[in-house]
Amino acid sequence: MTSTATTTLTAQERAIAEGKKSLYENVSDRVLRMYEAIRAYGPPRVALDRAVCFTESFQETESQPMVLRWAKALKHYAEKAPIAIFDDELIVGRPNTWLGRWGIVYPELDGSIMPDGVEMFRKNKGKVGEVVVTDEDARLINEVLTPYWTGKDYASAFHDALPEETRFTIFGPDPENLLLPTCVVLVTSNIRHSQNWTPDFSKILTRGVRGIREEARAKLDALEEPRDIIYKKPFLEAVIITCDAMTLWSKRYARLATEMADKERDPERKQELLTIAEVCDRVPENPARTFQEALQAQWWGQMFNRVEQTSSAMGQGRMDQYLLPYYQKDLAEGKITPESATELLQCLWIQMAQCVEIKLNPVAAAGTEGFSKFEDVVLGGQTSDGRDATNELTYLILESTRSLQIPVPEPCIRIHANTPDRLLHYVAEVIKDGKGFPKLLNDEMVIPFYLANGATLKEALDWHISGCCENRLINRETNVTGNGGINYGSVVEMTFRDGKLKVLKDLQFGVQTGDPRAWTSFDQVWNAFCTQLEHLARHALIQQHLALKIKPDYFAAPATSMLHDLAMEHCRDLHSHGDYIPGAIDHSCFEAIGKATAIDSLAAVKHLIFDTGRLTWDRLLEAIEANWEGHEAVRQMCLNAPKYGNGIEWVDRIGWDIEHFILEYLHRHPKPHDQCFLLRQIPVTFHVPLGKVTWATPNGRPAGEYLSEGISASHGMDVKGPTVALASMARARDLSYREKGGDLINLKFSPANVAGEEGTRRLMQIVRTWSELKHWHVQFNIINKETLLAAQKDPDKYRNLIVRIAGYSAYFVDLSPVQQAEIIARTEEPAG
Repeated sequence: MTSTATTTLTAQERAIAEGKKSLYENVSDRVLRMYEAIRAYGPPRVALDRAVCFTESFQETESQPMVLRWAKALKHYAEKAPIAIFDDELIVGRPNTWLGRWGIVYPELDGSIMPDGVEMFRKNKGKVGEVVVTDEDARLINEVLTPYWTGKDYASAFHDALPEETRFTIFGPDPENLLLPTCVVLVTSNIRHSQNWTPDFSKILTRGVRGIREEARAKLDALEEPRDIIYKKPFLEAVIITCDAMTLWSKRYARLATEMADKERDPERKQELLTIAEVCDRVPENPARTFQEALQAQWWGQMFNRVEQTSSAMGQGRMDQYLLPYYQKDLAEGKITPESATELLQCLWIQMAQCVEIKLNPVAAAGTEGFSKFEDVVLGGQTSDGRDATNELTYLILESTRSLQIPVPEPCIRIHANTPDRLLHYVAEVIKDGKGFPKLLNDEMVIPFYLANGATLKEALDWHISGCCENRLINRETNVTGNGGINYGSVVEMTFRDGKLKVLKDLQFGVQTGDPRAWTSFDQVWNAFCTQLEHLARHALIQQHLALKIKPDYFAAPATSMLHDLAMEHCRDLHSHGDYIPGAIDHSCFEAIGKATAIDSLAAVKHLIFDTGRLTWDRLLEAIEANWEGHEAVRQMCLNAPKYGNGIEWVDRIGWDIEHFILEYLHRHPKPHDQCFLLRQIPVTFHVPLGKVTWATPNGRPAGEYLSEGISASHGMDVKGPTVALASMARARDLSYREKGGDLINLKFSPANVAGEEGTRRLMQIVRTWSELKHWHVQFNIINKETLLAAQKDPDKYRNLIVRIAGYSAYFVDLSPVQQAEIIARTEEPAG
């Protein structure tokens, strides 16, 4: 955009306008060179070394237990995969040998659709969402990977095992369709091995994998029971092999760094390479001693977990807590300064920024636009005895992420009643930079949630953010199965179309609840809505139980499991048969997307047909069927009907009733062992593809337009300011069930509305109000609309512009035009 004297710009907008490479000056020349190098390479490329190594290994181990097969594949990868160290790197390790963004593909997950995925990527060349597939990549996929994995992958097995009616609801009438789900019932177990996850990286730092190996060896030597030879021995052997693999991989890098140092003529770089060699020879095999060793050990843990499986999100844990001893020790001994520690952190962030999530399924790709991967770095919160946990590293880590024009890591602040004003003030200032960081989650909501679900207070105080707005107790929770959910828009459409969906060939996806013209009370509307909602919820739970049942035949995760207390105690892989590990909190998730679309649609019908009589059923249904064409007057009545998010109690009550109905249904249909399905309303970007298959709805929304996101109000419909909107959202929740899980809230401001110290204080007060209302999550988009419009016209100039999506940030130019429009259309909160 063109700056004027009256335009208030964010720090990000100023940096772009002035052609700067960073927002602030706390970025070293080294980090800037690394940043420029990775951004110069453009779109991400598929990284196939892992897929090839796993395929080679799996061909040799077909009769063995799955957890052993996985460990041996990891070791084969550690032995055979090419490695590289690039100029300026201080933290090393990657699953490929080129600079720039990369994404691993996992043929055991969805190998049957790999050729279709390659075709999709190649058609996208030069377009938004492009993924580079070279000719050699295509050859490997078509000639090496696909022939072996077709019919052996999880996604095809899941599809084929679904009951016929559920398969129809999820995939439509074509029994061979694996690639294009209907988006009526959401499924994610076929696009990722695991639910969002946070490994306990502190174990690698404090014990080293040698310590974990010794524990596994001792347990293995102590096995006596015949049953344990079958059920425990393979797991313990797999842990030992995995520990050896991690050590082998790091020592290969140590040797490479030594070889490079021998040839290096620059004395400074030579010493850096020798230090890298020393660090990689030490960790992750042994406990870390220094800040650099701790960061490198943590990165080895990240990388091996990525090579092992995809969870679409890998939380980094409470880094300001587990890294603090190493930082303080090095600082006291004069080994580092805050500036050199910042550089090391930024070297880690640059490595993380090159890793992206690549989805072969086009709907999955549309539901996670911008290559989302949720690299959550948790800061703040409380200690195990309930004191505020903020420390000097909290600020340093947040500052280290602030200047870089990369969308990861994802700094997350745990807010509570006693969060110090100093931290909250700094957080507000960082939010005002305009990149959408950090996101905030609320101790006042999450800790009571865990207490209600069986955690001790000490455990609950140590919760971690993992994913968009999700959370984990890293040594108590064990659910690693992708979730299912429903499309609220489909529920609304089926309510008023007798169970049929127009975009999906007018097929009968729902229950025949009758012609609305015969309904004479809103109760009949509500009953039909609940009937359709329960119908889809039932199929969502059916597919979830199937996923839980069959996944152990296809997945294992020894590298992840060996970092979990309960998995090691019971010698059980987290994907193992039986699913439930004694003492675990093992809840699964149930997504519901488009809440405000449903609330506003029901409110419009109640208000216009039953309360005021301004519309007849004939007029409304004809207008909807015509997608409002020729019925603009009716559409305007629907758009101007009372809307959720504006403090109208009877409208908000509809939202409460919807939540209550779902929660009560989930409560009646639990998982075994007193575990439950958690209601989450966290769309990522799935509200866009789910809206695409939804016809016009009574709130005035046209066919194909995105649904509402999270529990936020419909786009542009909350007009009373953020405090009123937050209060409405609070009234529309039912907190009486332990099945109540996470919610996402988006708030958007123009930079002028939060300018200066007054604007900072205003943001602080909004956060305090949000926390007191016991909301789960909130995130902020602070950017000028004109900047977004300019970026659409000149994407090259704005290629580094970062915006907030849904629980994560991404480059604006990596988003589809529809998703870009959705962000532009979000309500901009008024200054008052």
